[in-house]
Amino acid sequence: MSVSQLTSRDNPLLKTIRLISSGSRRAPSQLVLAEGIRVLEEATRSRYEIEAVVFSDDFGSSERELALLQAWRTKGVRLFRTGAKVFQSVSGVQSPQGALALMRVPEKILSEIAPVPNALILCACEIQDPGNLGTLIRAAAAAGATMTCTTKGTVSARSPKSVRASAGLFFHLPVVEHVEITELRNYCARCSIRLYRTGTQQGCAHTETDLQSPCAIVLGNEAAGLSGSDLAEIPAIHIPVAEGVESINVAMAGTIILFEASRQRQNVAWRK
Repeated sequence: MSVSQLTSRDNPLLKTIRLISSGSRRAPSQLVLAEGIRVLEEATRSRYEIEAVVFSDDFGSSERELALLQAWRTKGVRLFRTGAKVFQSVSGVQSPQGALALMRVPEKILSEIAPVPNALILCACEIQDPGNLGTLIRAAAAAGATMTCTTKGTVSARSPKSVRASAGLFFHLPVVEHVEITELRNYCARCSIRLYRTGTQQGCAHTETDLQSPCAIVLGNEAAGLSGSDLAEIPAIHIPVAEGVESINVAMAGTIILFEASRQRQNVAWRK
């Protein structure tokens, strides 16, 4: 497939990339930006359609870069080459790695997600930092979670910063956004999934909680944690910490709980 040359910063494709990068409401809702070699590798391996790839003149000097170019050509992806300065104008990082892709990722609806055996769901509730959310998605994928969802008021999992923090695993794990807690409760009840919320010192310790059965874990805002009547009746679990320590980072807490669930499930599989 031929490569088109982009020379103007005002090119419509580059304008679209800037809208997505800035989180503008005018950005196409179905398109997600993937940038960075590892993120691009994961995006290219995923089932999602690559709308277009923009890369700088010096991209393609390493084996991994050449492999990506070859994969894109094989898939028939539209390729656009541009100079370093023009590429810098659309890149969302201080030290660009020379290529980015527009991925077509349809938005998902919780009620349309079919239940899977032994579900493990992570729900991010009003988390504000895209780095924390992306890290949680990465940890969820690594721990074998079956889905991640976010409530209204949570930073977008589709933002470039969240996608980069997920190391591209956003493209491999179902992510459902703008979920109401009551909607999640109904989904879990319908699919026989135990629902837990995290607390500081409330409820059972995570190591004493049954996480090997189908379950969903709700994590709260970085500063305020979880609050509200919708959450009050959900059983709480916590991570025991040393005396005098109030709490730990939400991404770290989520990772610890997810891998405890993974450990419990591996032990069950081993016994079988």
